[in-house]
Amino acid sequence: MAPSRPDVKLSLPQQVEMAHAVREEGFELPAHTSSVARARARVHAHLRRWGFPEELGHTAQLVISEFFTNAVLHTDSGQISCSLQLSGQRLRIEVTDEGTERCAPKLRDATDDEVNGRGLQLVSALAERWGVSAGDHPRCGRVVWAELGPH
Repeated sequence: MAPSRPDVKLSLPQQVEMAHAVREEGFELPAHTSSVARARARVHAHLRRWGFPEELGHTAQLVISEFFTNAVLHTDSGQISCSLQLSGQRLRIEVTDEGTERCAPKLRDATDDEVNGRGLQLVSALAERWGVSAGDHPRCGRVVWAELGPH
């Protein structure tokens, strides 16, 4: 990572530390179908600003689209929040909704005739890991997360 000012020289340990620094961003949007595109745009902007590889950025946008869509369609959430954590080339995406753990998203086998039901299969194929956990705030029912990195 290049220093922000040309007259500042970073030692090799400082350069390594900056390359492995954890960057975090978050945002919250209303649980409306229009928020899916807004979430995708925000993720794209954050990752572009961080210099995240473009190919992985496209994968991150697909994941955020799936997670936000599921939260909008399958929960009674009023708000949905997203947290991005970048460490080196590893990205963790967390989407928190107000759903309950008993209605947590699950992989399913969609038949050839079905239009929907393959989103989490895509997430599973593209992410290094993904899962669902209980939220830590009373109004937040669960967190759906995925970790992406270079393959």
